[in-house]
This record gives sequence, structure tokens and C-alpha cells, in this order.
Amino acid sequence: MKRSSIVRLGITLTSMMVILSLTIGGATAASTAKSLSTNFTLINMSTTDNATVTVQYLKDDGSVWDALDTNESFTVPKNYGQIQVRQYFDTTMTGGRGSAVVTSSQQLGAISQIQARGQVPTQGAYSGVNAGSDKYYVPLAASNRNTASGLANTQIVIQNVSNTAVNVSVALINGNATTAYTKPINSLAAGVSYYYDLSEETNLPANWLGSAVVTSTGGDVTVISNFFTGPDAMQTFNAFPIESLGPKWVVPLFFVRLSNGLSSVVTVQNLSGGTIAAGGITLQCTKNPNNPGPTTLTVPIPASLSNTASYSFNPVTDTTLFPNAGWGGSCLVDAGSANVVAIVQLRYVNSPTGFAGAAAYEAIPQGGTDNTEIIPLAAKRLANGFASVAIIQNMDFINSATVNLVYTPAVECALSICDLNDDGVLNDADKVTINNVPIPAGGSIQRNHRLASGAEAETLLPDGWQGSLVVSSNRAVTGFVQLTNISNASGDTFMAHNALTQYVP
Repeated sequence: MKRSSIVRLGITLTSMMVILSLTIGGATAASTAKSLSTNFTLINMSTTDNATVTVQYLKDDGSVWDALDTNESFTVPKNYGQIQVRQYFDTTMTGGRGSAVVTSSQQLGAISQIQARGQVPTQGAYSGVNAGSDKYYVPLAASNRNTASGLANTQIVIQNVSNTAVNVSVALINGNATTAYTKPINSLAAGVSYYYDLSEETNLPANWLGSAVVTSTGGDVTVISNFFTGPDAMQTFNAFPIESLGPKWVVPLFFVRLSNGLSSVVTVQNLSGGTIAAGGITLQCTKNPNNPGPTTLTVPIPASLSNTASYSFNPVTDTTLFPNAGWGGSCLVDAGSANVVAIVQLRYVNSPTGFAGAAAYEAIPQGGTDNTEIIPLAAKRLANGFASVAIIQNMDFINSATVNLVYTPAVECALSICDLNDDGVLNDADKVTINNVPIPAGGSIQRNHRLASGAEAETLLPDGWQGSLVVSSNRAVTGFVQLTNISNASGDTFMAHNALTQYVP
């Protein structure tokens, strides 16, 4: 039976988590001139037991990547405790790129950040996975493509999560659903990641834009995509395993040409096995009361869409379908009974400040029953400018939801900031709990840790606080996270990743 990387996280005796892309002080693609580095954050999902964790690091050539002992084995506190592992501070690890396989005595969640440190910023983030599949879909891919944000290129990272070597093929799909080229990757060793940079692919036409299908034989893999635009921007997202396909996808946050330059783009890939007629996919949106414009938007695809091809709902360029600048809210991608997948890009275009940041996250399949949303890394206005925004989506489109939020400080958080009990120890007494927050049916809310005040600010958290956030709800709930730097307006300091979910009876 195939395993899905979209899983309901619970407590198990042994857990494996894979971190596909690890880089230290070395450019990872010809798509960027930057020297990239990574870190990852782990959260312990067990409410009763600390997690004993070991990490195996492998370079992309299959060799073992030595690390400091403290980065190879450690403990993560119980009850949603977290730890961040920063490879760029590990003096034992040499520069290069590769992957990590994390094993634990308890179920873990993970996110990974990719950054250009000490340079004009470039940043991306994605969620770790604890299972793989033999087929993945990448709705948006490019090779030396001219865009409004500069030259666009895709890097597809594929990690073998099986115990033996696998063969992989990457089919690059044109906009008309024909195959432009199929890349063979033979004998990818267990645990190893392959970095496929489309900017270096000579079998594609110039200015290519399309999608991709990744297939493995002999075992399962996991897949992420780095989508580079211009000299700085990077959007990282998880590819979709075949087990995750569905007809309806939730977009918790969608913007139309805000005054600060921010817009959302939703790209939908048809995986129904046949052509979807014009109007067969609609983007159905409900406005946030704080934004101007009509209460609802319904935007259909204007032309038929062939199997495996993609279409982008793009308010940046399509002012006819999206005439209401400043509009913001949440949306539902509705393909009737046809299977599709969708990603969401958040892009600053023509920003009055000149900021050109970009981020991406995966749209969320409708129909989930998980009532706990878990965010491994939350931060309130750190001294280095780092901060997070948590988006909480009510997946019930009929009934309103009431949610409770629990903030747990990280062990590494400064005692002077996070020891709210003032006893010299970070423990349960230092958690911040906010109860009975309402979310309308099908709606979403933001808890904005960049703000010092206002309706969306988390005023009970002090500046400098960092840790995890767990949201429990009386309805199905999920969401995503934005990670930003509020003190640096140059380059791309914008990241996003999907939140983790868990069913709690």
C-alpha cells in the first residue's frame, strides 16, 4: 500500500521525518548566484514523553555528512516542545548540499528554512514529511522563463525514502499537456536527494513554462520545488503525492493587488485523466471584512484545461477577472468531481517600497477532520527582525469555529523573555493560552506576530518570544505560516509553509 505524505500526525513508538534539502555555504543551483544554507525545526507531538532523536546527514553524492554530536542526537521536550537545528553553525559539517533522515522515539513534525545568509536575502520554507509516494505532481515549473519579476527557474529536489536504490523519471509537461522532456535519474541511493535544476536542462526550449510529474520505481520518494524569480526571490513548496488528489482545495489567504504590492496567484493542475471544460474549475472567494470590494468573488477558468496541464488565477496580470484592487479573503478551488492540485504564491510586485519578496504554500484539500493545527516555529519580533504570521483556517464551510491557542516557549528562548513564571526554568507555567477565538464558517484569521498592537497582534507575547503554537478547535482546522524579517526590506525575506495538523478525539 502506498503511503501518503499528507498524514494525520499521532503518537507512535518510532517515527521518521525526512528533510530533503540541506545546504551549507554552497550555491544549490545555477538558478541562483546565492550561497544558500538551511536550518530545520522539530516539534514533539507527544503530550507525555520526551522524544529521543537521531539524525543521519547524507550529501547528494551519497557520502555520509559528519555533524557535531549535538546535531546528530538530542532530546525534544514533550507536549509540543521544539528545537531548531542550524547547520550553518555546525563547525564539523563541510560546505555542500544533501539531505537528512530524522528518527525519533515519538512522532515529530518539522519545517525547514532555506536562506542566503550574509548576502542580499533569498529565503524559502517547507514542511518536512514522514512518508513518501511513488508519484508526485509539481503544478508550476519553469526554465529560463521571462516574468514580471525577472527570469524564472525551477529546481526540483527528490529524496529517496526507501531502503534500497530507486529509479526516478521527471516528465516536464508543456502548457498544452504534451511532454517537453523526460529526465531519467537512475539508481538514486537510499536517503539521498537529487537536485534537478531546470535552468541547466538543454532539452527544453527557451522561455519554457509548464508543470512536472515525478515517478519512482522500486520504492518511494519525497519531492519539493524551489521556484526562483529574478536575482533574489525564491518560492519553496512541497510537491503533491498521488494519494492527495482531490476536487476541492482551500486557499486560506488570497490578495488582489494590495497597496503594498502583495498579490496571490493560485495555480491549479488538472489530474483528472481528461480535459476539464472552460468554467469547469472556479475560484470561489469570501472577503475578509477588513478589506474593500465585493463580499464574494467567483472566477472560472476561461478555457478548457487538458490533463496534467496547469492554469494560474493571476490577479497581478489579469485585471479583467480580478478588477478589485485591495481585495483580500479566503477562497475555495472547486473542480466539481475532477481531481486537481493547487499551489498558492504570495508575491510583492510593483511594491512602493521596492520590496520584491515572494513565498509559496500548498492549497489544502477540503474534507479534512483534523481539529488541531500545529505550528513548529512561531516568533514575536525577534531582535534580528524575524517574525511569524499564523493563518488559521476553519475547514467547516457551514458552521463557525471556536479555537484555543497555546504558545509553548522554545528551550533556547531567553529566560528573561520567555520565563513568564519568573522561576528560572522554561516549563508549562510559561505557556501563553488564548481561548475562545471565533472563526466564521469557511473563513480564516491571522495572528500576526510582526505587529506590536492591533486586532491581529498577539499582545500577550513579549517581543523576542519564540516557540511553538498549537491551535485546538471544535471544528476541522488547518492553515499555513508566513515567516518574515520586519527589519530588512531588501531582497526576499518572505517565506511560507503549511501548518501541521493532528486529530485529537
